[in-house]
Amino acid sequence: MPFVTSIKNFNYGTATYSSKPITYCQNNTSASDYGKCYNIIQGRAVFVQTDTTTYPVGSLPCEVDNTCIRYTSTSSGRLFDTVFSYTGKQAILQYFWARSHSSFNFVGNILYLITTVVPITPGVYPSILWMFPAINYEVSSWPVYDPVENWKAYLNPYTIPVGYVNILRWHGNVFTSSATLSVYESNNNNIWYAFDVAVSWAYESSPLAIIPLDYGRDYVPFRELRSTFGYAANGVDQPGWNADDMIRVLKDIFPDRAWAVYDDKQYVLYLYNLTIDYVPDWLIDKLAPVEIKVLQPPSNLSTAQAWLNELNARNRQAGGP
Repeated sequence: MPFVTSIKNFNYGTATYSSKPITYCQNNTSASDYGKCYNIIQGRAVFVQTDTTTYPVGSLPCEVDNTCIRYTSTSSGRLFDTVFSYTGKQAILQYFWARSHSSFNFVGNILYLITTVVPITPGVYPSILWMFPAINYEVSSWPVYDPVENWKAYLNPYTIPVGYVNILRWHGNVFTSSATLSVYESNNNNIWYAFDVAVSWAYESSPLAIIPLDYGRDYVPFRELRSTFGYAANGVDQPGWNADDMIRVLKDIFPDRAWAVYDDKQYVLYLYNLTIDYVPDWLIDKLAPVEIKVLQPPSNLSTAQAWLNELNARNRQAGGP
């Protein structure tokens, strides 16, 4: 079975396409601008403040400005997203870039990654990764490269007015059927971090369901979906076993939504509540179908436009906002 490579970028305040963003937040309670976040590029930063008496929910400047996601409870490890989940199928985590602007820096010879958001596999805790089987002693100068595990870490490769810049890059092969985006907070309070992550993985070439779904709200509740095709955060690389079954299930569960199914055996792209006008060029280039069939044209053009907008938003690559 051939493998296909996919990628997904996650941007929370910073952005993968920005080389030296100046994004930061203020968590010094004595500062006049406490709770404010600056230079937000894309998405929102994260601010953890549990004192809702002194700082009621919605009162922090970053909440007022809608530049942060505020959490009022501490966490040891916090889950942000499911990158992919392919029950019964094999995937390979190949590469990631993880950058955080944070009130914390790397801890303990790069053994602990506080507030550095990383993709992890099942059974792995976000404080210590499978790529850190031992303490690294070569941290007298930065960046640090480990030739055995093939990772490189940067501490403050550029400066921000408040906080630290932590960057971790890794390339390798980890076989897994799922991966989540998680962070180790070590139950700290009054902390902040902004981050961007780029993840690359490979999966078994199969028919694809092309429909942007929310993992917890849309995908998990339907056993029919989970047994028919896998989930990917980008809404494209969602492999299944049989294109006909995927079409049947999607018609049944999402009759009023726009979606597409790509049959990789016949090289046919099936469109539902869509026409070719709403299929982006980058998707055609990626799939290279020899035929496109419209199962049902859109009765409401806003449905097709919503599919296109969400697909583009989830698959925005390097090059701009």
